[in-house]
Amino acid sequence: MRAALLALLPLLALAACRQAPGELLLSDAWIREAPADGPMAGYLRIDNGLPEALRCDKASSPDFGAVEIHRSALENGMARMLRDQVIEIPARGQALLQPGDYHLMLFRPLRPLKAGDSASITLLCGSRHASAEFTVRAP
Repeated sequence: MRAALLALLPLLALAACRQAPGELLLSDAWIREAPADGPMAGYLRIDNGLPEALRCDKASSPDFGAVEIHRSALENGMARMLRDQVIEIPARGQALLQPGDYHLMLFRPLRPLKAGDSASITLLCGSRHASAEFTVRAP
C-alpha cells in the first residue's frame, strides 16, 4: 500500500500544478542575483485562465522596500528602462516577464539575498492578485 501511494505522489504533484479554470497563475518565477543592497530584477510567466483580459499594474513584496513593473526598450540605439508599465494579458492567455523585456524591479531588499534564497512577490491585476515564491539565481 505504501509503495502504491509513493508511486502516485508525482502524479498528484503534477495535478496540483495545473491551472484550474478561472485562475491567475504565476510560474517559473526567479530573481537575478545582484550585489548586496542593490536593485534586483524578477522574471516570471503569468497565465490568465479567466475569460476576460487582465491589466497588471502593481506588485508588492514583504522582502523588498519597493517593487515596480519596468520594460527594457531600445530607443535611438540606446537601451532604456521604462518604469510604471502595465502588463496586458489576454483572456485565457499568458505573458512572459524576461530579460530584455518586461520585468519586475526589486528595490531595497530587506535582507541579504543570494543564489538559492527565495522571496515572495504578489502581482496585482485589477481586483485580482496572485503570489509566487521567486528563487534567486546566479547571473
